[in-house]
Amino acid sequence: MISIAVAVQPALWAELLGIILEHEPGMKVLGNAASEDEILALTAKDPNSVVLFDFEALGPNGAGVIARIHRAAPRARVLVLARRSGEETVAAVLRAGAAGLVGKHMAYKTVLDAIRAVAVGEVWANRWTTAQVISQLIATGRPEPDDVSFTLTRREWEVVSAVGRGLRSREIALELGISPKTVKSHLSNIFGKTQLKGRFALALWAQGNLPQKA
Repeated sequence: MISIAVAVQPALWAELLGIILEHEPGMKVLGNAASEDEILALTAKDPNSVVLFDFEALGPNGAGVIARIHRAAPRARVLVLARRSGEETVAAVLRAGAAGLVGKHMAYKTVLDAIRAVAVGEVWANRWTTAQVISQLIATGRPEPDDVSFTLTRREWEVVSAVGRGLRSREIALELGISPKTVKSHLSNIFGKTQLKGRFALALWAQGNLPQKA
């Protein structure tokens, strides 16, 4: 039996989704959650539950919420529903501890397949993104932190941090108060210095290499 905590918005959608999932064979809905505390309360009922998590519902730092859930309930499997399902968003949620991501534009059957997959320990992401990730990781030589720790500028570290949180260039520009063109220039410099190829590879690399104050 797969226990599911439904943490999506709006409330009507959460209620309808909960009713539908409750009638699926082998599934039971623990309840609906509209806050981080409510999510943790539901996972306490079944530590092995699947959390259906709306990435945009609880504020701009969805990855941070996922990370806290993962620390508090490490056996729970967080399946993210998100408007964006590209490399940067997938990188952000997987690094935070999620078990997978389904785009909100996908069909209900895909959500069901994803729930069943993550419940048995698999990672779920769209095949195109997965293929891109694998090809990048195979092709990319990841440098040691010491190779670049003194060559990236503070601003470049700030851009690396933002990429690691799944932000797009326009969002990075707004956050840092610079132009998208300047963000693009910083990324070009960062890729040259780190020898990484692509934003997803950079986001993965950022996980263990960001300084304490980036």
